[in-house]
Amino acid sequence: MTSRILAALLALTAGLLLGALLPLGFAMAHQHEQDYRSGTLTVARTIAAAAEERLADHENSTTLPRTLTALRQQYGPAMTVAVIDDDGHVVDGRKTGLYTPARAAPALAGRARLSDDGDRLLAVVPVNGHAGKAAGAVLLSRPLTPLNDRVRRLWIRLSVVAVVAVTAAVVLAVALARWAGRPLRALEAAAESLGGGDLAARAEPPRQPAEVRRLAERFNVMAARLEGLVHDHRTMLADVSHQLRTPLAALRLRMELLATDAPDAGEFEAALEEVARLARLVDGLLAVARAENVTEPPVPLAVTGLLTDRAEAWRPIAAERDVRLTVETTGAITALAVPGHLEQVIDNLIDNALTATPPGGHVRLAARRSGHRVDVTVTDDGPGMSAAAKAEAFRRFRSGGQAGTGLGLAIVHRLVTADSGKVRLGDTPGGGLTVTLDLPAVDRAGPRNAVD
Repeated sequence: MTSRILAALLALTAGLLLGALLPLGFAMAHQHEQDYRSGTLTVARTIAAAAEERLADHENSTTLPRTLTALRQQYGPAMTVAVIDDDGHVVDGRKTGLYTPARAAPALAGRARLSDDGDRLLAVVPVNGHAGKAAGAVLLSRPLTPLNDRVRRLWIRLSVVAVVAVTAAVVLAVALARWAGRPLRALEAAAESLGGGDLAARAEPPRQPAEVRRLAERFNVMAARLEGLVHDHRTMLADVSHQLRTPLAALRLRMELLATDAPDAGEFEAALEEVARLARLVDGLLAVARAENVTEPPVPLAVTGLLTDRAEAWRPIAAERDVRLTVETTGAITALAVPGHLEQVIDNLIDNALTATPPGGHVRLAARRSGHRVDVTVTDDGPGMSAAAKAEAFRRFRSGGQAGTGLGLAIVHRLVTADSGKVRLGDTPGGGLTVTLDLPAVDRAGPRNAVD
Protein backbone atom coordinates (compact mmCIF):
# COMPACT_ATOMS: atom_id res chain seq x y z
CA MET A 1 0.00 0.00 0.00
CA THR A 2 2.82 2.40 0.87
CA SER A 3 4.41 2.00 -2.55
CA ARG A 4 1.10 2.50 -4.35
CA ILE A 5 0.18 5.65 -2.41
CA LEU A 6 3.72 6.96 -2.86
CA ALA A 7 3.62 6.27 -6.60
CA ALA A 8 0.22 7.93 -6.93
CA LEU A 9 1.21 11.10 -5.06
CA LEU A 10 4.56 11.31 -6.86
CA ALA A 11 2.82 10.93 -10.22
CA LEU A 12 0.31 13.63 -9.27
CA THR A 13 3.08 15.93 -8.02
CA ALA A 14 5.19 15.31 -11.12
CA GLY A 15 2.19 16.07 -13.32
CA LEU A 16 1.53 19.33 -11.49
CA LEU A 17 5.19 20.30 -11.68
CA LEU A 18 5.44 19.52 -15.37
CA GLY A 19 2.14 21.23 -16.07
CA ALA A 20 2.79 24.35 -14.00
CA LEU A 21 6.46 24.95 -13.24
CA LEU A 22 7.88 24.21 -16.69
CA PRO A 23 5.57 26.60 -18.57
CA LEU A 24 6.08 29.17 -15.82
CA GLY A 25 9.84 28.77 -16.01
CA PHE A 26 9.96 29.13 -19.78
CA ALA A 27 7.62 32.13 -19.68
CA MET A 28 9.64 33.87 -16.98
CA ALA A 29 12.93 33.11 -18.74
CA HIS A 30 11.51 34.56 -21.96
CA GLN A 31 10.28 37.61 -20.05
CA HIS A 32 13.73 38.15 -18.51
CA GLU A 33 15.27 37.96 -21.97
CA GLN A 34 12.75 40.44 -23.39
CA ASP A 35 13.31 42.82 -20.48
CA TYR A 36 17.09 42.64 -20.89
CA ARG A 37 16.92 43.24 -24.64
CA SER A 38 14.34 46.03 -24.44
CA GLY A 39 16.32 47.61 -21.57
CA THR A 40 19.48 47.56 -23.70
CA LEU A 41 17.62 49.12 -26.62
CA THR A 42 16.12 51.77 -24.31
CA VAL A 43 19.58 52.72 -22.99
CA ALA A 44 20.87 53.04 -26.55
CA ARG A 45 17.95 55.29 -27.51
CA THR A 46 18.54 57.39 -24.40
CA ILE A 47 22.10 57.99 -25.53
CA ALA A 48 20.89 58.71 -29.08
CA ALA A 49 18.46 61.34 -27.74
CA ALA A 50 21.28 62.96 -25.76
CA ALA A 51 23.47 63.01 -28.88
CA GLU A 52 20.93 64.90 -31.04
CA GLU A 53 22.00 68.36 -29.86
CA ARG A 54 25.59 67.68 -30.83
CA LEU A 55 25.13 65.71 -34.04
CA ALA A 56 21.92 67.18 -35.45
CA ASP A 57 22.02 70.75 -34.11
CA HIS A 58 25.83 70.93 -34.02
CA GLU A 59 25.74 72.52 -30.58
CA ASN A 60 28.51 72.13 -28.11
CA SER A 61 26.18 70.59 -25.50
CA THR A 62 27.23 68.76 -22.36
CA THR A 63 24.13 66.56 -22.38
CA LEU A 64 25.84 63.64 -24.14
CA PRO A 65 28.89 63.48 -21.81
CA ARG A 66 26.69 63.72 -18.71
CA THR A 67 24.39 61.00 -19.98
CA LEU A 68 27.27 58.68 -20.86
CA THR A 69 28.92 59.27 -17.48
CA ALA A 70 25.69 58.51 -15.60
CA LEU A 71 25.01 55.34 -17.60
CA ARG A 72 28.57 54.08 -17.25
CA GLN A 73 28.37 54.60 -13.51
CA GLN A 74 25.06 52.71 -13.44
CA TYR A 75 26.01 49.76 -15.64
CA GLY A 76 29.75 49.68 -15.02
CA PRO A 77 32.56 48.91 -17.42
CA ALA A 78 30.67 45.92 -18.87
CA MET A 79 28.70 48.33 -21.06
CA THR A 80 30.59 49.80 -23.97
CA VAL A 81 29.27 52.65 -26.16
CA ALA A 82 30.36 54.21 -29.44
CA VAL A 83 28.73 57.33 -30.94
CA ILE A 84 29.39 58.23 -34.59
CA ASP A 85 28.20 60.99 -36.88
CA ASP A 86 26.68 60.59 -40.33
CA ASP A 87 30.11 60.75 -41.95
CA GLY A 88 31.34 57.76 -39.94
CA HIS A 89 33.55 59.71 -37.57
CA VAL A 90 33.63 58.35 -34.00
CA VAL A 91 32.45 61.06 -31.63
CA ASP A 92 32.77 59.01 -28.45
CA GLY A 93 34.12 55.53 -27.75
CA ARG A 94 36.89 55.44 -30.31
CA LYS A 95 38.85 52.84 -28.33
CA THR A 96 35.94 50.45 -27.81
CA GLY A 97 36.34 48.90 -31.23
CA LEU A 98 32.58 48.73 -31.66
CA TYR A 99 32.36 50.84 -34.79
CA THR A 100 32.54 49.20 -38.16
CA PRO A 101 30.77 50.50 -41.26
CA ALA A 102 28.75 47.28 -41.49
CA ARG A 103 27.49 47.57 -37.92
CA ALA A 104 26.58 51.25 -38.26
CA ALA A 105 24.94 50.93 -41.70
CA PRO A 106 21.38 50.02 -40.47
CA ALA A 107 21.34 52.92 -37.98
CA LEU A 108 22.66 55.43 -40.55
CA ALA A 109 19.84 54.22 -42.79
CA GLY A 110 17.37 55.11 -40.02
CA ARG A 111 16.71 51.63 -38.60
CA ALA A 112 17.34 50.35 -35.09
CA ARG A 113 18.82 46.90 -34.74
CA LEU A 114 19.36 44.48 -31.84
CA SER A 115 21.51 41.39 -32.37
CA ASP A 116 23.71 38.87 -30.56
CA ASP A 117 27.43 39.36 -31.01
CA GLY A 118 28.94 36.24 -29.52
CA ASP A 119 28.42 36.37 -25.77
CA ARG A 120 27.35 40.03 -25.96
CA LEU A 121 24.23 41.90 -27.03
CA LEU A 122 24.71 44.67 -29.62
CA ALA A 123 22.16 47.49 -30.01
CA VAL A 124 22.48 49.90 -32.93
CA VAL A 125 20.06 52.89 -33.05
CA PRO A 126 19.99 56.03 -35.24
CA VAL A 127 20.43 59.58 -33.96
CA ASN A 128 17.53 61.59 -35.32
CA GLY A 129 18.52 64.40 -37.64
CA HIS A 130 16.72 66.90 -39.90
CA ALA A 131 14.35 65.98 -42.70
CA GLY A 132 14.03 62.41 -41.43
CA LYS A 133 17.69 61.63 -42.01
CA ALA A 134 19.94 60.06 -39.38
CA ALA A 135 22.50 62.45 -37.97
CA GLY A 136 24.58 59.60 -36.65
CA ALA A 137 24.40 56.30 -34.82
CA VAL A 138 24.83 54.84 -31.33
CA LEU A 139 26.39 51.42 -30.89
CA LEU A 140 25.92 49.86 -27.42
CA SER A 141 27.27 46.48 -26.34
CA ARG A 142 26.29 44.64 -23.13
CA PRO A 143 27.33 41.13 -22.00
CA LEU A 144 24.74 38.36 -21.96
CA THR A 145 26.19 36.95 -18.72
CA PRO A 146 23.81 38.88 -16.40
CA LEU A 147 20.86 37.60 -18.43
CA ASN A 148 22.13 34.01 -18.33
CA ASP A 149 22.78 34.29 -14.58
CA ARG A 150 19.31 35.64 -13.99
CA VAL A 151 17.73 32.79 -16.00
CA ARG A 152 19.91 30.23 -14.19
CA ARG A 153 18.85 31.59 -10.80
CA LEU A 154 15.25 31.39 -11.95
CA TRP A 155 15.59 27.68 -12.82
CA ILE A 156 17.41 27.01 -9.55
CA ARG A 157 14.56 28.56 -7.58
CA LEU A 158 12.02 26.57 -9.54
CA SER A 159 14.09 23.40 -9.00
CA VAL A 160 14.14 24.06 -5.26
CA VAL A 161 10.37 24.48 -5.35
CA ALA A 162 10.10 21.17 -7.24
CA VAL A 163 12.36 19.36 -4.75
CA VAL A 164 10.39 20.76 -1.81
CA ALA A 165 7.15 19.70 -3.49
CA VAL A 166 8.43 16.17 -4.16
CA THR A 167 9.77 15.88 -0.61
CA ALA A 168 6.45 17.06 0.79
CA ALA A 169 4.68 14.54 -1.46
CA VAL A 170 6.92 11.71 -0.19
CA VAL A 171 6.39 12.69 3.46
CA LEU A 172 2.66 13.01 2.90
CA ALA A 173 2.54 9.67 1.08
CA VAL A 174 4.42 7.85 3.86
CA ALA A 175 2.24 9.43 6.55
CA LEU A 176 -0.91 8.63 4.59
CA ALA A 177 0.24 5.06 3.93
CA ARG A 178 1.00 4.52 7.61
CA TRP A 179 -2.34 5.97 8.60
CA ALA A 180 -4.21 3.85 6.07
CA GLY A 181 -2.06 0.75 6.60
CA ARG A 182 -2.15 0.69 10.42
CA PRO A 183 -5.54 -1.05 10.65
CA LEU A 184 -4.56 -3.38 7.81
CA ARG A 185 -1.35 -4.33 9.61
CA ALA A 186 -3.34 -5.03 12.76
CA LEU A 187 -5.71 -7.18 10.72
CA GLU A 188 -2.73 -8.95 9.14
CA ALA A 189 -1.27 -9.68 12.59
CA ALA A 190 -4.59 -11.10 13.75
CA ALA A 191 -4.85 -13.28 10.63
CA GLU A 192 -1.28 -14.52 11.14
CA SER A 193 -2.03 -15.39 14.77
CA LEU A 194 -5.19 -17.22 13.72
CA GLY A 195 -3.29 -19.11 11.03
CA GLY A 196 -0.64 -20.04 13.61
CA GLY A 197 -3.21 -21.78 15.79
CA ASP A 198 -4.36 -19.00 18.12
CA LEU A 199 -8.09 -19.44 17.65
CA ALA A 200 -8.82 -16.63 20.10
CA ALA A 201 -7.11 -14.05 17.86
CA ARG A 202 -9.36 -11.15 16.89
CA ALA A 203 -8.89 -7.88 15.04
CA GLU A 204 -9.76 -4.53 16.59
CA PRO A 205 -12.12 -2.84 14.09
CA PRO A 206 -10.93 0.73 13.47
CA ARG A 207 -13.32 3.65 13.26
CA GLN A 208 -11.87 4.71 9.92
CA PRO A 209 -11.68 3.82 7.10
CA ALA A 210 -15.10 2.23 6.92
CA GLU A 211 -14.02 -0.44 4.43
CA VAL A 212 -11.29 -1.74 6.74
CA ARG A 213 -13.68 -1.61 9.71
CA ARG A 214 -16.19 -3.78 7.88
CA LEU A 215 -13.41 -6.16 6.81
CA ALA A 216 -12.19 -6.49 10.43
CA GLU A 217 -15.74 -7.15 11.62
CA ARG A 218 -16.20 -9.87 8.97
CA PHE A 219 -12.84 -11.35 9.95
CA ASN A 220 -13.88 -11.52 13.60
CA VAL A 221 -17.13 -13.25 12.66
CA MET A 222 -15.20 -15.75 10.56
CA ALA A 223 -12.65 -16.34 13.34
CA ALA A 224 -15.42 -16.90 15.90
CA ARG A 225 -17.15 -19.41 13.66
CA LEU A 226 -13.86 -21.17 12.92
CA GLU A 227 -13.02 -21.32 16.62
CA GLY A 228 -16.41 -22.82 17.39
CA LEU A 229 -16.10 -25.41 14.63
CA VAL A 230 -12.59 -26.43 15.65
CA HIS A 231 -13.49 -26.66 19.33
CA ASP A 232 -16.61 -28.67 18.53
CA HIS A 233 -14.54 -30.98 16.32
CA ARG A 234 -11.86 -31.47 18.96
CA THR A 235 -14.41 -31.97 21.71
CA MET A 236 -16.36 -34.50 19.71
CA LEU A 237 -13.20 -36.37 18.69
CA ALA A 238 -11.92 -36.46 22.26
CA ASP A 239 -15.28 -37.41 23.69
CA VAL A 240 -15.91 -40.20 21.20
CA SER A 241 -12.39 -41.55 21.61
CA HIS A 242 -12.64 -41.43 25.38
CA GLN A 243 -16.08 -43.03 25.50
CA LEU A 244 -15.06 -45.86 23.16
CA ARG A 245 -12.09 -46.86 25.29
CA THR A 246 -14.26 -48.24 28.15
CA PRO A 247 -16.48 -50.59 26.08
CA LEU A 248 -13.47 -51.72 24.09
CA ALA A 249 -11.60 -52.58 27.28
CA ALA A 250 -14.65 -54.45 28.58
CA LEU A 251 -15.05 -56.27 25.25
CA ARG A 252 -11.41 -57.29 25.28
CA LEU A 253 -11.70 -58.57 28.85
CA ARG A 254 -14.80 -60.63 28.05
CA MET A 255 -13.22 -62.12 24.96
CA GLU A 256 -10.09 -63.05 26.90
CA LEU A 257 -12.29 -64.82 29.48
CA LEU A 258 -14.17 -66.64 26.73
CA ALA A 259 -10.89 -67.58 25.04
CA THR A 260 -9.68 -69.38 28.18
CA ASP A 261 -12.70 -71.73 28.16
CA ALA A 262 -12.99 -72.23 24.40
CA PRO A 263 -11.57 -75.48 22.94
CA ASP A 264 -10.30 -73.62 19.87
CA ALA A 265 -8.98 -70.22 20.83
CA GLY A 266 -7.66 -69.32 17.37
CA GLU A 267 -10.69 -67.32 16.32
CA PHE A 268 -10.74 -65.55 19.67
CA GLU A 269 -7.07 -64.65 19.28
CA ALA A 270 -7.79 -63.14 15.87
CA ALA A 271 -10.76 -61.24 17.32
CA LEU A 272 -8.58 -60.01 20.17
CA GLU A 273 -6.04 -58.69 17.67
CA GLU A 274 -8.79 -56.76 15.90
CA VAL A 275 -10.01 -55.38 19.24
CA ALA A 276 -6.42 -54.35 20.05
CA ARG A 277 -6.13 -52.68 16.68
CA LEU A 278 -9.41 -50.83 17.27
CA ALA A 279 -8.13 -49.74 20.71
CA ARG A 280 -4.96 -48.40 19.11
CA LEU A 281 -7.09 -46.52 16.60
CA VAL A 282 -9.13 -44.93 19.40
CA ASP A 283 -5.95 -44.03 21.30
CA GLY A 284 -4.61 -42.46 18.13
CA LEU A 285 -7.74 -40.37 17.67
CA LEU A 286 -7.41 -39.15 21.24
CA ALA A 287 -3.75 -38.30 20.61
CA VAL A 288 -4.72 -36.33 17.49
CA ALA A 289 -7.29 -34.35 19.47
CA ARG A 290 -4.66 -33.53 22.06
CA ALA A 291 -2.06 -32.67 19.41
CA GLU A 292 -4.39 -30.18 17.74
CA ASN A 293 -5.06 -28.41 21.03
CA VAL A 294 -1.65 -26.72 21.19
CA THR A 295 -1.46 -23.62 23.37
CA GLU A 296 1.95 -23.81 25.09
CA PRO A 297 4.92 -21.80 23.73
CA PRO A 298 8.08 -23.67 22.61
CA VAL A 299 11.06 -23.81 25.00
CA PRO A 300 14.72 -24.85 24.58
CA LEU A 301 15.00 -28.63 24.60
CA ALA A 302 18.20 -30.75 24.78
CA VAL A 303 17.86 -32.96 21.71
CA THR A 304 20.92 -35.11 22.47
CA GLY A 305 19.71 -36.23 25.89
CA LEU A 306 16.16 -36.76 24.66
CA LEU A 307 17.27 -39.10 21.83
CA THR A 308 19.46 -41.03 24.24
CA ASP A 309 16.64 -41.41 26.78
CA ARG A 310 14.09 -42.53 24.20
CA ALA A 311 16.55 -45.01 22.70
CA GLU A 312 17.17 -46.52 26.17
CA ALA A 313 13.42 -46.83 26.72
CA TRP A 314 12.87 -48.60 23.38
CA ARG A 315 16.03 -50.72 23.36
CA PRO A 316 14.44 -53.74 25.19
CA ILE A 317 11.66 -53.87 22.57
CA ALA A 318 14.26 -53.54 19.81
CA ALA A 319 16.30 -56.38 21.33
CA GLU A 320 13.18 -58.56 21.56
CA ARG A 321 12.62 -58.00 17.82
CA ASP A 322 16.31 -58.54 17.06
CA VAL A 323 16.72 -54.96 15.77
CA ARG A 324 19.78 -52.87 16.53
CA LEU A 325 18.91 -49.35 17.82
CA THR A 326 21.64 -46.67 17.87
CA VAL A 327 21.86 -42.92 18.49
CA GLU A 328 24.30 -40.60 16.79
CA THR A 329 24.49 -36.85 17.48
CA THR A 330 26.88 -33.94 16.93
CA GLY A 331 27.26 -32.92 20.57
CA ALA A 332 25.02 -30.81 22.78
CA ILE A 333 22.24 -29.68 20.45
CA THR A 334 19.28 -27.62 21.64
CA ALA A 335 16.10 -27.01 19.68
CA LEU A 336 12.89 -25.11 20.32
CA ALA A 337 9.84 -27.31 20.95
CA VAL A 338 6.71 -27.42 23.06
CA PRO A 339 7.31 -29.59 26.15
CA GLY A 340 6.32 -33.20 25.49
CA HIS A 341 6.00 -32.82 21.74
CA LEU A 342 9.40 -34.11 20.63
CA GLU A 343 9.22 -37.10 23.00
CA GLN A 344 5.89 -38.13 21.49
CA VAL A 345 7.21 -37.58 17.97
CA ILE A 346 10.33 -39.69 18.55
CA ASP A 347 8.28 -42.46 20.21
CA ASN A 348 5.94 -42.62 17.21
CA LEU A 349 8.83 -42.70 14.76
CA ILE A 350 10.75 -45.37 16.69
CA ASP A 351 7.60 -47.47 16.99
CA ASN A 352 7.00 -47.22 13.23
CA ALA A 353 10.66 -47.97 12.45
CA LEU A 354 10.81 -51.04 14.72
CA THR A 355 7.56 -52.33 13.25
CA ALA A 356 8.84 -51.94 9.68
CA THR A 357 12.40 -53.23 10.25
CA PRO A 358 12.88 -57.01 9.86
CA PRO A 359 14.95 -59.05 12.37
CA GLY A 360 18.64 -58.29 12.05
CA GLY A 361 17.92 -54.78 10.82
CA HIS A 362 19.12 -51.44 12.13
CA VAL A 363 17.28 -48.33 13.33
CA ARG A 364 19.38 -45.18 13.67
CA LEU A 365 18.54 -41.94 15.49
CA ALA A 366 20.67 -38.92 14.58
CA ALA A 367 20.76 -35.17 15.20
CA ARG A 368 22.95 -32.46 13.76
CA ARG A 369 23.09 -28.67 13.58
CA SER A 370 22.47 -27.13 10.14
CA GLY A 371 22.76 -23.34 10.27
CA HIS A 372 19.91 -22.00 12.36
CA ARG A 373 18.06 -25.33 12.23
CA VAL A 374 18.37 -28.77 13.85
CA ASP A 375 17.89 -31.90 11.75
CA VAL A 376 16.71 -35.00 13.64
CA THR A 377 16.54 -38.21 11.56
CA VAL A 378 15.08 -41.64 12.23
CA THR A 379 16.33 -44.20 9.69
CA ASP A 380 15.28 -47.84 9.30
CA ASP A 381 16.12 -50.79 7.06
CA GLY A 382 12.53 -51.71 6.33
CA PRO A 383 10.73 -51.95 2.99
CA GLY A 384 10.39 -48.16 2.75
CA MET A 385 7.46 -46.30 1.22
CA SER A 386 6.39 -45.66 -2.33
CA ALA A 387 6.10 -42.15 -3.69
CA ALA A 388 2.31 -42.34 -3.53
CA ALA A 389 2.42 -43.53 0.09
CA LYS A 390 4.80 -40.67 1.02
CA ALA A 391 2.46 -38.14 -0.57
CA GLU A 392 -0.39 -39.24 1.70
CA ALA A 393 1.63 -40.30 4.76
CA PHE A 394 0.68 -37.25 6.83
CA ARG A 395 -3.05 -37.63 6.21
CA ARG A 396 -5.08 -39.42 8.85
CA PHE A 397 -5.95 -43.06 8.35
CA ARG A 398 -3.44 -43.38 5.50
CA SER A 399 -1.40 -46.32 6.77
CA GLY A 400 1.60 -47.72 4.97
CA GLY A 401 1.17 -51.13 6.59
CA GLN A 402 -1.58 -53.66 7.18
CA ALA A 403 -1.58 -53.30 10.96
CA GLY A 404 -1.15 -49.53 11.20
CA THR A 405 -3.87 -47.09 12.13
CA GLY A 406 -2.64 -44.33 9.84
CA LEU A 407 -2.41 -41.80 12.67
CA GLY A 408 1.24 -41.99 13.77
CA LEU A 409 2.76 -39.82 11.03
CA ALA A 410 -0.29 -37.52 11.11
CA ILE A 411 0.38 -36.89 14.81
CA VAL A 412 4.11 -36.42 14.10
CA HIS A 413 3.40 -33.88 11.37
CA ARG A 414 0.91 -31.96 13.53
CA LEU A 415 3.25 -31.73 16.53
CA VAL A 416 6.33 -30.77 14.51
CA THR A 417 4.37 -28.15 12.56
CA ALA A 418 3.13 -26.69 15.84
CA ASP A 419 6.81 -26.28 16.84
CA SER A 420 7.52 -24.29 13.63
CA GLY A 421 9.26 -27.29 12.13
CA LYS A 422 8.95 -29.48 9.06
CA VAL A 423 8.85 -33.25 8.42
CA ARG A 424 10.40 -34.84 5.33
CA LEU A 425 10.22 -38.45 4.19
CA GLY A 426 13.10 -39.88 2.18
CA ASP A 427 14.61 -43.17 1.09
CA THR A 428 17.38 -44.85 3.07
CA PRO A 429 20.39 -45.80 0.93
CA GLY A 430 20.14 -49.54 0.44
CA GLY A 431 16.43 -49.63 1.28
CA GLY A 432 14.24 -48.30 4.02
CA LEU A 433 12.67 -45.04 5.15
CA THR A 434 14.36 -41.93 6.57
CA VAL A 435 12.22 -39.43 8.44
CA THR A 436 13.83 -35.99 8.92
CA LEU A 437 12.58 -33.44 11.43
CA ASP A 438 13.61 -29.84 10.71
CA LEU A 439 13.37 -27.82 13.96
CA PRO A 440 14.50 -24.30 14.97
CA ALA A 441 17.90 -24.37 16.72
CA VAL A 442 19.03 -22.54 19.86
CA ASP A 443 22.76 -23.02 20.48
CA ARG A 444 25.86 -24.08 18.59
CA ALA A 445 26.63 -27.70 17.77
CA GLY A 446 29.24 -29.56 19.79
CA PRO A 447 31.65 -32.38 18.99
CA ARG A 448 30.40 -35.53 17.35
CA ASN A 449 29.63 -38.57 19.49
CA ALA A 450 27.74 -41.83 19.23
CA VAL A 451 25.73 -43.82 21.71
CA ASP A 452 25.15 -47.50 21.03
